[in-house]
Amino acid sequence: MNEILKDWGSVILRSAIILVVLFFFFWPVKLEGSSMEPTLNDGDIICMSRFFVQMGWYEKGDIVVFQYIEQGKEKVVLKRILATEGDHIRLLADGSVEINGDVLQENYVEGPTNGIVDMTIPKSTVFVMGDNRSTSFDSRNMGVISCDDLTGKVVLRWFPINQMRTY
Repeated sequence: MNEILKDWGSVILRSAIILVVLFFFFWPVKLEGSSMEPTLNDGDIICMSRFFVQMGWYEKGDIVVFQYIEQGKEKVVLKRILATEGDHIRLLADGSVEINGDVLQENYVEGPTNGIVDMTIPKSTVFVMGDNRSTSFDSRNMGVISCDDLTGKVVLRWFPINQMRTY
């Protein structure tokens, strides 16, 4: 009987360790919506790392995950960090984005970058935008995001089975 309990205990312990590793380092999330196209598409599956966010290991250009409450419903949102605390961000009339006086080279952007933004990012917040600027609901609408509200950083992306190409 002791051998059976030891075996079961070992299986349970290993399972718990695997679950903890997945939860903190590689948690899968299915993307819904088009605001991150062409980088990420509706139906793509990404893995996010909670650990990276908890350690503060994110920077401009990273895609992060956060919770946002819209009309009483909590949504999981993915956006790209464009500016962090202390940065000055401006949206220019030609549709480009300027950070601290330098125009960003954003080859991943689709659609025009509309809106009026001219601000310095407050302490412990980030300014986020989707890559598909014409459909993205982001910091242009919802304001800056508290770093405490970030729940993960995208570390891996793969396509769902129905989007994989066969040759």
